[in-house]
Amino acid sequence: MNFIGKITEISTIKTGKTKKGDDWASLDFEVTESNPQNESYPQIGLFSFFKMGEYVKYAQDFNQYHKLGDEINVEFNLKCQKYTKKDGSGEGKFYKNECWKLEKVAEVVEGTPVVDQPKGDDNEPDDLPF
Repeated sequence: MNFIGKITEISTIKTGKTKKGDDWASLDFEVTESNPQNESYPQIGLFSFFKMGEYVKYAQDFNQYHKLGDEINVEFNLKCQKYTKKDGSGEGKFYKNECWKLEKVAEVVEGTPVVDQPKGDDNEPDDLPF
């Protein structure tokens, strides 16, 4: 799934080590829909960004590459995590939107026409049969 919008909030980055000793880093960020169907009620998504091992630097450096107001395309999965409640009263669940890819949306300068690149010299014979 994907969601396009502007970053409106970024949480503090949390870091730690797994029981096996691998480094991990995690943060949450909020994105408000860029082109809502109803301007009065834009969709707002909260996404988790968790990285571990050799990829931990992507979460640790998140604020270097992504700022409030940046328009981004978030590709994410819907996750459900089950856990045993501390009081032993049974099992609980929590849901999250887990970001697995994040990229900035290309900015287009207003008033600049989009022009196709020329395919070749118009005087050259066309070797296509149509």
